[in-house]
Amino acid sequence: MSVVGSLNVDLGYRVRTLPVPGETVLAGDRSRAFGGKGGNQAVTVAVLGADVGFVGAVGADDAGESYLSHLRRHGVDVSGVAVVPHVDTGTAIILVDDSGENLIVVDPGANSAVEPGWVEEHVRAAEPAVVLAQLEVPVPVLESMAASLAADVTFVLNPAPMQADPDDLAKLLQRVDVLVPNRKELGQLARTAEPETLAEVQRCLGALSFDGTVVVTLGADGAVVREVGGEPTHHPALSVDPVDTTGAGDAFCGALAVGIAAGRELSDAVRRAIEVAGRSTLHRGAQPTQAPLEADIAADGS
Repeated sequence: MSVVGSLNVDLGYRVRTLPVPGETVLAGDRSRAFGGKGGNQAVTVAVLGADVGFVGAVGADDAGESYLSHLRRHGVDVSGVAVVPHVDTGTAIILVDDSGENLIVVDPGANSAVEPGWVEEHVRAAEPAVVLAQLEVPVPVLESMAASLAADVTFVLNPAPMQADPDDLAKLLQRVDVLVPNRKELGQLARTAEPETLAEVQRCLGALSFDGTVVVTLGADGAVVREVGGEPTHHPALSVDPVDTTGAGDAFCGALAVGIAAGRELSDAVRRAIEVAGRSTLHRGAQPTQAPLEADIAADGS
């Protein structure tokens, strides 16, 4: 499998209240972690025991080398990661207040510098059965890559972060086989308000111009699946007492791609992805560790 996407170093700061314009606040705690939706999803795939190669870019800096070492330790093939000179590795600055509200600023850095030819070359060389991508790299890069995919490659797209104008994704969506938005992204794609109920999710699905398979992630409400030519079906969430929901959507996408690559029925792959996403909330941070997913790895026989 190939994951095409972003690699960011997350710098987190705990504050009592989020600052307003012109205000300075003091942080009580700070953390540094590996993130980026692409990195999160690739690590999930690797932790679940599947072969995965990452295609993207880091800067020629300490952060980039550190991230590459991190991916190698998890068994991710990084031969498709370009090291871009004179550009910093992507960074996210995350402020979280005492109530759990956050404010996030992302500097894409090298993620914006990845070249279409590089991506096409390395995806083609990997000969993947499944390609998983997000929108934290330039859309034209993904369009070029998607157009070069063989007909038998399943292209899974997590449309996050959503573009301001959904029309900007029209060309890319023509090659997508499985679209995995959350409820907010679904509303944006359907040009409606964010759906709150299952009935509203179904109405949004009916308003989409996309005719392929859609898997809508709903957090604590599970997921809704609409296969080509079928009716939407709801799958409930795993019952857990979450510690940190950061990256749960990425864990879902990674696990879903693993299931599809393994030839599972989509409904089964979705149920497994819900389970993995739920288990991922039992630890802090955006990327899974071995412990929360041991049961899933054992069940996969890998």
